[in-house]
Amino acid sequence: MDEATEDTNAPVPKSLNLEIPFYAQAPDGDWNLPWKEACEEASLILAEYYLTDRSVSKSQFKDDVLAMTKLEEKLFGTYIDTSVAQTAKVYEDFYGTGKTKIIDNPTVDQMKRELAKGNPIVAPFAGKKLGNSNFTNGGPRYHMLVIRGYDEKYFYTNDVGTKLGENFPYSHAVIMDALHDLVPVGQGDIENGKKRILVLMKK
Repeated sequence: MDEATEDTNAPVPKSLNLEIPFYAQAPDGDWNLPWKEACEEASLILAEYYLTDRSVSKSQFKDDVLAMTKLEEKLFGTYIDTSVAQTAKVYEDFYGTGKTKIIDNPTVDQMKRELAKGNPIVAPFAGKKLGNSNFTNGGPRYHMLVIRGYDEKYFYTNDVGTKLGENFPYSHAVIMDALHDLVPVGQGDIENGKKRILVLMKK
């Protein structure tokens, strides 16, 4: 069934959790550059290895992060903070193995339906609004993580911003409230960023 004719009233499982691998964006605990700015790259890498049914060693994960930052510098002039659209381009250009879909103003139900299809979600946030007590200084201004599962109360994430981020639960309300695409520094408050998500799919 193609997406144009998909039955959006069909039931989805009450809960599920995709087996997505996990490393923190600073896998060796070094939070200097580029690692402290590598949440987008780390999220894409974890989702990609899940989608292609491959295991990923810490060494390969680090190699991919560094190679991806070089691609971003070539494409955008910097690897620090990429929007959802830019992150989609990086994923498609770097791996060339999957396809992406951007959903504006997603609902909880839409997000559950994508996860139920086996599609990881890479989502952007006003980092401090996530309220994760494992973050330093209340969290980053802008942050990305992987949404991997859900139940009736929580979304389950691989939050690459902390070494304790594997399968980290955030309530539906927190996710939907904190969800904001990039607003570049100096161009307004991050909470003015659009609510959108990046869905990664197999070809």
